[in-house]
Amino acid sequence: MKAEEAIHTLMNSRFMRTETEISLFEEALEAVYQANDYRLTEELTGVLEDDTEQEEVMWGVIHAIEALSARSPKEALARQIAAVPENLDKSRGWLSILHVRIVNHDEYRGLLAEVLREADTRIQEAVIGLFHDIQKENPGQFKEKAEQVTAILTKE
Repeated sequence: MKAEEAIHTLMNSRFMRTETEISLFEEALEAVYQANDYRLTEELTGVLEDDTEQEEVMWGVIHAIEALSARSPKEALARQIAAVPENLDKSRGWLSILHVRIVNHDEYRGLLAEVLREADTRIQEAVIGLFHDIQKENPGQFKEKAEQVTAILTKE
């Protein structure tokens, strides 16, 4: 299965309501891993779905995003955050999980700050909104790290 076809299959089966959808999803996700292309992280971010029936399988998307990002982290992060504004309504929970994982990783936290600085205002506002949600859930754990990311936006 080609990467474009795999992304299409992931989108169409992301609710995973049947065994067939689960099998298709897992097969397509494997094809994305095989493609090993960081540019797919934007499309994978769009696959995240809060209303899925199979959360444990959806975790595979998070892991795929992380794995594909490893070769070109900054470029992958730029693609991931570009997908945030369009996907907030359907996947705020998964996007929060993804960004908690980013903010907890020292290298990626710094790269995210750089990428956010280069992003347009709409993307910055969406990602900062996610960080505000994350801070509300656990201010002691995430406040300082989230502020490290957003502080770069106010620097000259």
